[in-house]
Amino acid sequence: MTAITCACGTVRLEAEGAPMLCAVCHCSSCRIAGQEFDARTDLEPIVDASGGTSAVLWRKDRVRCVAGCERLEPHRLTLGSPTRRMVASCCGAPMFLDFTKGFWLTVYRGRVEHAPSPSIRVMTGDVPVGVVLPEDGLPRVRGHSGRFMLKMLMTRLGMGLRSPRVTGVAD
Repeated sequence: MTAITCACGTVRLEAEGAPMLCAVCHCSSCRIAGQEFDARTDLEPIVDASGGTSAVLWRKDRVRCVAGCERLEPHRLTLGSPTRRMVASCCGAPMFLDFTKGFWLTVYRGRVEHAPSPSIRVMTGDVPVGVVLPEDGLPRVRGHSGRFMLKMLMTRLGMGLRSPRVTGVAD
């Protein structure tokens, strides 16, 4: 089990098994939401100097909320968006991004105990003009990696095309 906790420890989730991926996303919505979160708290920033957001992805059916679930509050960039970012109301810690129509959960890397290192930078085509990505040796993909998309498809097929919910997290 991998522990996922808010900054004060009130909200706790557990993830079973290995994650699907650990990546740094540079899409505009991750950058905008992350900057909004960073402006609200004194916690470790969500967005790095190059505008990237580090996250660890698990299948939803492998993550469950074990404490403080009622403290999770949704944050959406636009009304009716299928993407909700869940924030712990106790300490303001952004916890995860839930694409409600999908089968995976994108957990902010800073919330994951013993988080793996990122293996790729995705959506680098959204990096603003003038921003320089770090020379960290990570592969860079302008959109989504074809290899990752194939892995997502195979995982989804292996799940019988289900889109499960995260146990313990309200809709």
